[in-house]
Amino acid sequence: MGYIDSATTITLRLTLTDEGRNKMLNTGTQVMDLFDKFGISDGDIDYRNTQIHADTTNTSNDSAQLGYLPNVTGNLTNFRQAVNNGYKLNNFVWSTPQNNKIISSPKTYVAVGFRGNDNLVKHYRDNVEIDVYLHDYFVLNKLLSLRYIDDHKDILSSDPTGVSESVSNYYNDVLNVKTNKEYLNLLNDLSEHGIGQYLDFWDSVKVYNGTTLKSENVKLVPQKDDSYYNALALAGGAFMGRGEHTGIDFSNTNLKGTKIASPFSMVFSPGINSNNSRYVKGAGNAGIGFAAFDVGYLNSGGINVWNQNGESYPMFNMTSMMDGWSTQVDNIKNVFVGFVTSVDMENSLSTDNTQLGANGYSNINTTITSARLVLNVATSELSPTYYPIKLKRLTKNQGEYVNINNQEAKGINITTTTHPSDTYGLLVGGLEYTSNWVQSQQGYKSGAPYFNIYPSRDNGNRIEANKVVAQQEPYYTLGTRMMKMSDDIFLNVAGQLNSFWKTDTYTGGFKGGLSGTGISSYNISIPITWNVYSLDSPNATPCKVTVRFKFNKDAVKQSISYNNLMSQNYYRIFDNSTIRFYGEAGADQSSYSQDPRGHGSVSASTYAWQTSGGKALFRKLISGQQI
Repeated sequence: MGYIDSATTITLRLTLTDEGRNKMLNTGTQVMDLFDKFGISDGDIDYRNTQIHADTTNTSNDSAQLGYLPNVTGNLTNFRQAVNNGYKLNNFVWSTPQNNKIISSPKTYVAVGFRGNDNLVKHYRDNVEIDVYLHDYFVLNKLLSLRYIDDHKDILSSDPTGVSESVSNYYNDVLNVKTNKEYLNLLNDLSEHGIGQYLDFWDSVKVYNGTTLKSENVKLVPQKDDSYYNALALAGGAFMGRGEHTGIDFSNTNLKGTKIASPFSMVFSPGINSNNSRYVKGAGNAGIGFAAFDVGYLNSGGINVWNQNGESYPMFNMTSMMDGWSTQVDNIKNVFVGFVTSVDMENSLSTDNTQLGANGYSNINTTITSARLVLNVATSELSPTYYPIKLKRLTKNQGEYVNINNQEAKGINITTTTHPSDTYGLLVGGLEYTSNWVQSQQGYKSGAPYFNIYPSRDNGNRIEANKVVAQQEPYYTLGTRMMKMSDDIFLNVAGQLNSFWKTDTYTGGFKGGLSGTGISSYNISIPITWNVYSLDSPNATPCKVTVRFKFNKDAVKQSISYNNLMSQNYYRIFDNSTIRFYGEAGADQSSYSQDPRGHGSVSASTYAWQTSGGKALFRKLISGQQI
């Protein structure tokens, strides 16, 4: 028999043959000393126990041939407790280890650290399985964006009068956040649990030598092709170089498909060694998040007001020297016009009065902090898109002036806190703009030496503020654009008719690998399996980790409305203050939590990082051998 210790109470019932009873009674042999090897056979079955159980013609007889063993099933009414000596195998198959071939059990393991509902990190080895609930991550993006609801409600909300008050009530009553300091405490609680722009699916990687856990350099190897390509699809949004991204690249492979840009990026952070003297690669936390964008400065001129009601959004018409554009097509000196990365902007020229008037800046009268999303410059009329912060926010005294690097330079704290998740929330709630280069202002990227920037929708087409308010035209924010990109990734991974991409858990439905009725209602689970090795301890047994990235559209729609307008499907995050995290219950929406820290977190309930039904939020450890 094979014995697995899975509980504190152990009950072991043995039914002995006459031979076994004789060894115990006449030789004094202890029970556990009766066994010294495994036999590959069903030698414990006496096929003559009864005629009915030897009858294989009727499946209702529960015969031994059907896998039923005498008394082992617990069916005392159907099976004899006695096992006689009337049957014995003539030939046994077993293996007895030789002295020179004995393999001792490994004592050094690679282990993955996982932070549980008790907020403690425990380490697990061998085969580890983790579920990640991306529908919770979508709702988290809305929660962070709602902190700046007043920047957008007059244009982007279906209820501009009531939504600001309802959001305030949500923060006060549900989250117990009444001040900026309390909001900072909330964000700190989330980040300590691995929740922010990136959602951690494990917290560390350690090597266990039998007595201690220590950080070592590690490497991850996808177990199969489908894990490699699933990871490529989900991590394809990482920006490098100029920030251009073409999606899943099938070049020089035997694979075919459509290039789809991913909004996600995966990060595998370094850890710190036991002496706190150096970093070791791959030993830190690992997470997934929206990161298909970069941040820099939008340098422009020709500034105008886009909307007439509410706090204004800017738009830019640069068609002449007077409004920031040089008409000398073959001698353009304003090399920093348009979007400039933070590194290029801050290192190329000093921003004092002299330098701002020099070549490169001479026609620029407005510099705005902005995010940028580049999908595919070569083929997409939509690309790039910009997400500038509101101009009025640059003039607000949102916070005190802060020192930069303890020097005389000063910066303005334009967010309610200095927490990175707060800055992320400000950016992902920003309205989407596209640049166009034609006088007709249709959103195309080339055609004339003019540079205009307007709020836009799919295909780079300009949108009108009054039509957005009347819900006659769709709009996008940085967050909802990346949500739409996620739908494209999920559906395309599920729709691959080959073995290089894989979905599990949710099968069938309107598309392969999905369950549901259409793009507005579906489930998907995308598994990735890595073997995690130690580079410093090559004899350490690697850890096999399977992470399943799960998403339920219906769970998201409980918090974020999903509309179709002008043949475009788009998310709306500013219509209400509804926040529901379903986590593990995403498939059936049986329970949820309004607080990302868990149901009733403010009242110190027992549902820390869980729904009201005790279901895990954001992630869950499914299996693993704890060290």
